[in-house]
Parts: sequence; structure tokens; C-alpha cells
Amino acid sequence: MSDAPSTLPLRAWVDAWDDANHTFYTHHAPEQHFRTSIDAGTATARRIAALLAPPPQHPHEHPRPASRSSLPRCIVDIGSGSGALLTQLAALVDDEVTLIGVDVRPRPDDLPAAIGWRQVRVTRDIEDITGRDGLITGLVIAHEFLDDVACPVVELDDDLRPRIVQVEAATGTEVLGPDLADPAAEALLGGISPSEARAWLDHWWPATKPLARREVGLPRDLLWRRLTRILASGHAIAIDYAHRLDDRRLGLWDGGTVKGFVDGSACRPRPDGSVNITSHVALDSCASPHATVRSQFDVLSTSAVGSRSLASWPPDLGSFDWLIEPCTPTPATQALSETMVG
Repeated sequence: MSDAPSTLPLRAWVDAWDDANHTFYTHHAPEQHFRTSIDAGTATARRIAALLAPPPQHPHEHPRPASRSSLPRCIVDIGSGSGALLTQLAALVDDEVTLIGVDVRPRPDDLPAAIGWRQVRVTRDIEDITGRDGLITGLVIAHEFLDDVACPVVELDDDLRPRIVQVEAATGTEVLGPDLADPAAEALLGGISPSEARAWLDHWWPATKPLARREVGLPRDLLWRRLTRILASGHAIAIDYAHRLDDRRLGLWDGGTVKGFVDGSACRPRPDGSVNITSHVALDSCASPHATVRSQFDVLSTSAVGSRSLASWPPDLGSFDWLIEPCTPTPATQALSETMVG
């Protein structure tokens, strides 16, 4: 990649990516461009429905306040798209469970009337995502949502310094920008500071060799923290393509994971709004100490779902991880997070 001065209209990857995906999702139906595990069957929905059971009372836990236990039970689907997951869940959960879809697109015309809908752009600074944040219990689901959240992209130079990658949106042409020690880096990181970006990289994706690329996942961590505050009690669950720290340390992901998708195929990640831009998620960095991260195979190979229902899935649809995090950590909810995955 060139680090020479460029006459191209360059932007930081994080900014171009954020704008491009917002444009893509407000003008395109995602289901026309890629397939998810929701399209492959009801295994994911059935496991989520089974996880909605209220946590058992821990013998050493104080009785739960009546005001909290009487709050409505909900399943909130962040980045709901066509509403396919909620439509499946509507046939699996009790009528008293409220289903709420959240997306930048308007409510789908064919969505069942019983399913609620919030047309909002979810950011880490949004005040109220559901219209009743903090007043509901249950589950928050982020299924293939965090992988779309834009991150700063860096490449290690010969001295293993992370250099910010800049991109020309119309073509996807990339140029190396400043390193994180340069004052110019402050404006190119999507609202996080250079010191925060460097600390995240040092801990979660350490330097390995020159030319290695990384997506700085801190914006996703911060957005995930916001999602865990939607509920008064319950669990937040992220389901996504992911990589783990041990593999990142070994350099197995040194090529970076930013990709474009359009019309069902991977393509050059051109952040002009015509393709979906995505990258794998460091779910282990999103997770709080009370959370559990497991492979999708482990989570779905349960009596509630059964391994037979996974046999017909394309292999790539089984390569997700699940992050299951209690929204109000107690001994009981932490234990439930662990038992949820069998």
C-alpha cells in the first residue's frame, strides 16, 4: 500500500465505512445480498426462545424486588432487517412476551402486527433505543449486527507502528495515513482517542509483523456496552463472525477481515454505499467479566435445538460465536450465562 501523498479524496476507513453502511441499509434489503443463519432454518430462533426462561433464584441472593419482576418481558432484535428472526420467535414464545425490532429501515409491510418496531440508527450515544429502555426485561439480540459497526483500520509499518488506513470511497483505493502518535490521528479514529486505540491494540490485537492489518474494535465494545443497558434485567446476546485473542496473537488474522458483500458474493470493500462493508468481531473484547463466549455449534447442539437441525447448514453459517452477557450481573445470572450454552 502506498504511503505517498495522494490527490484522491481520502477519508479514514472508520468514517467512510460508517456512512457507506448507513447508505446501504437505507437503500437495500440485506436479504437480497447475503444469507444468514436465520434464512437457513429456525435453530437460532428456537435456542433464543429457550434462553428466555427466567433465571433461577440463587440461594444466597436477596429476593428480587417486585417492581423489577413485574416489568414486561421482551425480546429486542437490534438490526432486525426484514424481521425474519422476530417472525420465527413469534411462533415460539408466549403471547405475553413483547417482540421489538430495531432497524434504520421502516417497518416491513409484511411484519406480523403483534411485533413492535423502532426505526432508529443505533449508536453508542443514543439516549433511548426501544422507547422504554430500563423498563423492560428479557433478551436483547444482536444477530450479525456488530460486524457492520465501523472500526478504524490500521496497518503495521516496518517499525510495527500502527498507521491509520485511509480510503477513497468511490474506488476502494487505500493509502497509509499517520501513525497513532501523530496529532493528525485524533480526527481519523471515529471518536476514540489515539491512546485508547493504542491501548486496545496492545491488549486485544498485539503487533506481530510489518504489513499486518487490524480493525480497532473499541467502537464495537462501546456500542455493546450501550446495548447491555437496554434491559432492567435479562441477557444481551451477540451472534456474529468472530476471532479470538489467542488466534490474533498467533497472527492468524494478520490480513485483516474487512470485506464487501453484494448480490450474494464477496467483493472489494468499496465504501460508496453500493456494497455492505463488514469485518469479524472481537467478541472477547466486547465481553464483560460476567459474560460467556462460545461457538455457535456448542450453543445450538442442545436438546432445545438438536444437532440434526444444523446438518443442512452451509459450513460458513456455523462459524459464529455467541456472546451471552447478563445485563444485571448477580451470582444467579452469571451462572445462567454459563448454563445457557450447555
